[in-house]
Parts: sequence; C-alpha cells; structure tokens
Amino acid sequence: MFLILVDLPLYLIYKLIFLSSRNSFTSISELLSLIPGYCGYFIRQGFYKLALKIGKNVDIRFGTILEHPTIRIHDNVYIGQNCTIGTATIGNGVKIGSNVDIVSGGKTHKIGKEGIILPTNVKDLKRINIGENTWIGNSAVIMADIGKNCIIGAGSVVVKPIPDNSVAVGNPARVIRKNLVN
Repeated sequence: MFLILVDLPLYLIYKLIFLSSRNSFTSISELLSLIPGYCGYFIRQGFYKLALKIGKNVDIRFGTILEHPTIRIHDNVYIGQNCTIGTATIGNGVKIGSNVDIVSGGKTHKIGKEGIILPTNVKDLKRINIGENTWIGNSAVIMADIGKNCIIGAGSVVVKPIPDNSVAVGNPARVIRKNLVN
C-alpha cells in the first residue's frame, strides 16, 4: 500500500524530475527520516528498495539519513536511530547502534588559496566498507573500512582500517583484541 501511494511517487520524482541527483536523493532521505513508527518504517523501506541496492530484512530506524544513492546495504542489517550514512557498503548481518556517523572517506575537505575550505567534489569521496557480522556501538564515527566480525565500541572514532575479527575502541579507535573468531 505504502509502495503505491507514497514510495512510487517519491521514486518517480527522484528519477524523472531530479534526474537521480545526489541532492534530491538526500532531500528525500531527510524527509523520510522524519516519519515515525511503523508507517515511517514501511515508507523508508519501500523507497530505499526502489532507489538503492538494498538486501532483505534491512531495518533503518527513525531519524537516519542516507546521503548518497550509491550506498549498498546487504541482508539482515539494522541501522539505529539518528545515524548518517555517507558513501558506504554495509555487509550482511551488520548492526549499527544509534547516532552513528559513517563519513565518506577520501579527500572531502580541500583548502584553497587564503585558507578557504573548498566545496566537496563527490568524485573525491571514498566508499567506506563495513564487513559482515560487525557491530558498531552507539555514537561511533566511522571514517575508514572495518573488517568482518568486528566490534566497534560506543563513541569510538575509526580513522584507520580495522582488520577482520577485531575489537576496537577509543578516539582514535585502536584494536584491543584480535582473532574473535577462530
């Protein structure tokens, strides 16, 4: 029902009127993030299934904004409330707590003459990869790849890649345990 009444018109606006631009995708994602409860859940699911490469059993909660139409989300993924996801691939079985930011990597801020910060060029963004069966705790900031079967502590700031089967915590995040899976 939501697919026909809400998602299909939004998707057509995104595809036909705005020609699939990144800004129109972000605007629709921001709008959909504000719809609470089951109604919002089903509307978000429908639009993202039409607009993204998204797997089965994906739960994207209230307040979460997906910034780029290039986001890839695999099966059995949970994304908590009030997250911001940039250019990313999220593997099977990933659980992301609330208030997590996955910031597109790469050269996002260049400084021009006289110290002026230049606008971000979407072509300079680097995809962040989150490996399968990884848990990311609340309020973490992810700026580098995370391997599979990892745990990232709440409030951690990941600035360097985290290897498979690791626990990483802190700011900047550092690996405190390896070989979680034998």
